[in-house]
Amino acid sequence: MAKKASKKPKGLAIARNAMKFACSWKKGESYSNKQQFSYVVDRVGKSDKWSSAVDIGKAVTSRTVSLSLSNYYPYSGKPKISSFKFRVRGVSDKEKWSDWVSQEFAIDTPAKPSLTVAPNETNYNQCTFTWSTDTSNTHKVFTDVEFQTKLVTNYDYGGDSGWSTDTGGASGSRTYTETASTIASGSHTRWFRVRSRGPRGTSDWRYACRVYSAPYAATNVKAEVSRQSGGLQTKVTWSQTKNSSYPVDTTTAEYAIKVPGAGLSYNGTADGTIGTLAGAGGAASTFIGQNLEKDECLFVRVGSTHLYQTTYSQWVLAATGYLKDPEITDVQADDTTFRAIVTASNKSDVPDSFLVVLFRTGSEPDKTAVVGIIQSGDTQTTVQCPDWSDEDTYEFGVYACVGSYAAIARADSVDSWSVTAQMQSEAPVWQGGQVPHAPANVTATATAISGTVKVTWDWTWRDAQSAVLSWADHEDAWESTDEPETYMISNTHAGEWNVSGLETGKRWYFRVRLMKGSGENGVYGSWSAPAVIDLSSAPAVPVLTLSQGVIPKGGSVSAFWAYVSTDGTGQAYAEICEATLTGEGIRYDSVIASTETAQHVTLYADRLGWNTGETHYLCVRVVSGSGHVSDEWSDPVPVIIADALEAVIESTCLTEKVITAGDETRTVLSLTAMPFTARITGAGTGGTTILVIERAEDYHMDRPDDTDFNGFAGETVALFSQIGEDQITISREDLIGILDDGASYRLVATVKDSLGQSDTATLDFEVHWQHQAVKPEGTAVINDRVAFITPAAPEGYEQGDTCDIYRLSADRPELIVSGGAFGTTYVDPYPAIGEFGGHRIVYRTADGDYITENNEIAWLDITAEDGDALLLNYSLIDFDGEQIEFRYDVTHSNNWEKDFRETRYLGGSVTGDWNRAVGRTASLKGAAVTVKDQDTMRKFRRLAAYPGICHIRTVDGSSFACDIQVSEDRSYDKDTVRAEYSLSVTRVDPEEPEGLTFAEWISEEGSE
Repeated sequence: MAKKASKKPKGLAIARNAMKFACSWKKGESYSNKQQFSYVVDRVGKSDKWSSAVDIGKAVTSRTVSLSLSNYYPYSGKPKISSFKFRVRGVSDKEKWSDWVSQEFAIDTPAKPSLTVAPNETNYNQCTFTWSTDTSNTHKVFTDVEFQTKLVTNYDYGGDSGWSTDTGGASGSRTYTETASTIASGSHTRWFRVRSRGPRGTSDWRYACRVYSAPYAATNVKAEVSRQSGGLQTKVTWSQTKNSSYPVDTTTAEYAIKVPGAGLSYNGTADGTIGTLAGAGGAASTFIGQNLEKDECLFVRVGSTHLYQTTYSQWVLAATGYLKDPEITDVQADDTTFRAIVTASNKSDVPDSFLVVLFRTGSEPDKTAVVGIIQSGDTQTTVQCPDWSDEDTYEFGVYACVGSYAAIARADSVDSWSVTAQMQSEAPVWQGGQVPHAPANVTATATAISGTVKVTWDWTWRDAQSAVLSWADHEDAWESTDEPETYMISNTHAGEWNVSGLETGKRWYFRVRLMKGSGENGVYGSWSAPAVIDLSSAPAVPVLTLSQGVIPKGGSVSAFWAYVSTDGTGQAYAEICEATLTGEGIRYDSVIASTETAQHVTLYADRLGWNTGETHYLCVRVVSGSGHVSDEWSDPVPVIIADALEAVIESTCLTEKVITAGDETRTVLSLTAMPFTARITGAGTGGTTILVIERAEDYHMDRPDDTDFNGFAGETVALFSQIGEDQITISREDLIGILDDGASYRLVATVKDSLGQSDTATLDFEVHWQHQAVKPEGTAVINDRVAFITPAAPEGYEQGDTCDIYRLSADRPELIVSGGAFGTTYVDPYPAIGEFGGHRIVYRTADGDYITENNEIAWLDITAEDGDALLLNYSLIDFDGEQIEFRYDVTHSNNWEKDFRETRYLGGSVTGDWNRAVGRTASLKGAAVTVKDQDTMRKFRRLAAYPGICHIRTVDGSSFACDIQVSEDRSYDKDTVRAEYSLSVTRVDPEEPEGLTFAEWISEEGSE
C-alpha cells in the first residue's frame, strides 16, 4: 500500500528585524521524524536557486536567517535584491514528505524622503534643508540617504553634473551659508536633493531649493478710480515680471492721499494697503473710505516681495481732486481798447499751479475764450479781448490749473491760449454779466423697455428754438475728447424725449442745453446740470463657504462663494473681511484679502496673525463689472484656530515579549490574554474615541470547520467606539474576527472632537497567548443511530478552557457543540452514515486559542477506526420526533449553488461579486409498498404536511438540517399499492447547534 503524504505545515510568517528574517510556521501534524528548511534571496536580474535543504528537528517551528546589508546595494559592486523566501516541509514515520510550502517577504525600494527648506529669519544668506524618511514599512528596507547640493547662477540646476555628494541617516538636516558678495546681485539658487537607498535600489530624488534674489519691480502700474459716496472705489492693475530665478512671494498694492509736489508727483510713505496677493498678482481692489479734499491727489504703487526683500514701483498718479477755487479780486476793463486788467488770488497749495483767465459774451455764452494766464506766484495779468461793443453783457472768469499752456497767434491780435490741464479747480469763478439760464428740472427715468430712458426738462429760455440733448456713460464727457452723443429737438415738442439703445449695467449721464438760431449763427445756453440714471444694479449678496471650519495656527483655509449678477455684468472683484459679533449686531472690520474674477481665495493663518484659541468670522462681498457693490456682506462664517488634535495610545495590556526563532531573537509587543484593554487620549471628555483592531499582514490557518479561511491584511477583528477617554475593554465575545496565535495585528486609535478634527495613532502587535491549548482526548460511540461523545480534559487543562464538537460527514464539519465542558457526555442525534462519519473535538482556551505551544492544531478526530461509525445502507429522515427509513429504489442527486454575481462593463471588463454563502439542494427518489411499508407511507404523509426544520442523513455520507418538499405517485394492482416518492431537499442552518448534553437528551426523549 502506498504511503500517504504527511500534512503540510501551515501559518507561515516572516518578520524582519534589520536584516534578520525570522521565519515561523505551524506544523500540519505532530511530525514524528523531522522537518527540512530552505531559503533563497532573489537578486534583481538573476535566477537564484533555493539553498540546500537543511534537516531540522521535528519540534522546531521557527528559524532565523541573518543577512548583511554590506553584501547588497548601495555598497560598491553589490547586487540589488527583490525578496527573501523560505520553505519548509515535514515527515512522519511510515509517511512520505509533505509538499513544500513557502512564504515570500518582498524587498521594496525604500520610501522617498520628505524634504523641506527653511530660510534663516535673521541671516538672509543662510538656509537649512531638512529631510525625513519613513522606515516603518518593514518591506521598504532602508540603508542610508544620499544627498547632493550645489549653488548655481539663476535657477536651472543644470543636470547631474557639479553636485557635491554625501550620505546620512534616515532623518537629518544641512545648513548652508552663502558668501554675501556672491549673492549680492543677480539671482543665485542653492539646490539640494536627497534620495533613500536600500538593497532593492533607490527612491526617486526629492528636490528643494532656496532662491536668492530681489524681485523685479512691478511695471505698467495703472489705476481705475470710481468716486462713490463716502470714498473712492480703487482698482490697481500692474504687470509683474517673475520667473524661477526672480520669484515673487507676495505683491502688495498701496495708496497715499497727499497734496502733490511739482509735476503732480509724490515720493513718500504709504497711507494704507489696497490688497496683498500671493504670488505676482495682477490686480487688487478696495474701497478707500475717504474722499479727496481740495488740492489732494490719490497715488498708488506696488511692492513685490520675495522672502525678506521688497522692491517698489514708482508712485503713480491714480486720481486728482479739485484745486482750491481761486478768487477774482478786481477787473479793470477798457471799452475803447477792449483790454482788461484781471487781478486774482490763487488759493491752491500745489506748487506749480497757475490761473487761467476766461472771457465770454452774453450773445454767445457757450463760447468761452482763454484770454490770459496768471503764472504761479503772480496775482495779475492784462488781457486783450475781442470787440465787445455790440454786446449787452460779457464777463471774465478764472480757474486754477496744473498742466501746460501755449500762446496761440490770432490775426486780430486778441490774446488766446491753449491749455492742457492735468488738475484744475472744480468750476470757473465768473465776474461780469449774465448768460441765458440752463434748462431746469432735467430728469432721467427708466422705461419698461430695456435700455430706453425718458429724459424731461423745462424750456426756461423763452427765445430758445430747439434743445440739444446729450448723454454719455461718464460724467466728464462734456469736458473730454471722448465726447457725448447728441440729438437736436425742436421746441414744437414737449420737453421730453426717449433715448434708446443704451447699454445696461452702466450709469448714464444726461444734459440739455437750449439754442436760438441754427447752424453757425446759433446761440447756445449753458448745459444743464447732469441728470443721472443707473441702469446697473448691485449683484446678489454672496454666500460664503469655507473648506474647513477648524485649522491649526500654521494652516490655511479656502473661502468660496458664487457670484450672481443682476445686470448681466460679471464679477469685477471680491474682498474678504473679518467681522466682529457684538451685542448690537455685526461690525465689519478690515479687509484681509481680495481677488478679481476668481470666486475663491486661500487665507493663511500665519500671514494674517491668527493664533490658537481664536475664532475669526469671515464675510465676503462682491463688486460687479458695473461698479456696484453687493448690498450687504455675506453672513459671517467662523473659522476656529485650534491646536491640532493628537491621538495618543497611553497604555494597553500589551507586553513586550522576546520571540526566539532559531538562534535569533526579537522583541515584540504581544497580546497574551483576553480581555484586551487600552486607554486612548486626545478626544477629551466630549470627543469620540474609536478603537479598531485589524490584521497587519495576510495570515493563513486551518479552521476546525475546514473552511479555506485566509485572514487578509486590513481585515477588521474588533471595533469599539465611546465618548470620552475611559479605559476600553474588549472581551472575546466582542470580537468580530479571529485573533490567531502568532499572527500580526494593528491597533488603530482614532479620536474626534466637536470641532470636526480627527487624528489617528497606530500600534502593531502580535498575538502570543500565555496559556495555549493542548491536544484533547475523548471517546465516541454509536448506539441506536445516535452518537455519544465524551471529551476528556488532558494534562495542561486550566479553568475556563472549553471544547467545541464538530460532526464529521462527507461535507464540511458542522459545529454541534460550542463551549462544551470536558468530562460531560454530549449527544449527536444525527451522526453521519458511512465511512465519512465521525466527530472532531477542538480544545479552546478561555482566550479562544486552539494552537498548542508546539504550534500544532489542538483537535482530535474520532472516526470509524475508533468505533465512531453508523453503518447503514439506507437514508434516514428525522422530523417532529419521528424517523423515516428510506430504503427502496433510492436515487440521490445533489446540487450546490454559489452566491455569485457577474458584472460586465462597457469597456469589456468582467468582474465577479462573491458572497461566501453556498446553497445546497438535493433530490431523493424512492418507493414504498403497502404490504411492507404502510407505516412508512403514513410517515411520508405526515412529513409532507410538517412545516418545520427536518434532518436528513444520506447513505452518501451527508447529514444536515433541511426543508423537505414531498411529492407522491401511487400505483395500484391486484395485491399491492406502490408509492413513488420524490423529495426536494433544501439545506438550512439549524436554529442552534444540534448537539445536546446527555441529560438534555434524556429529558427530550422522556418528553416524547
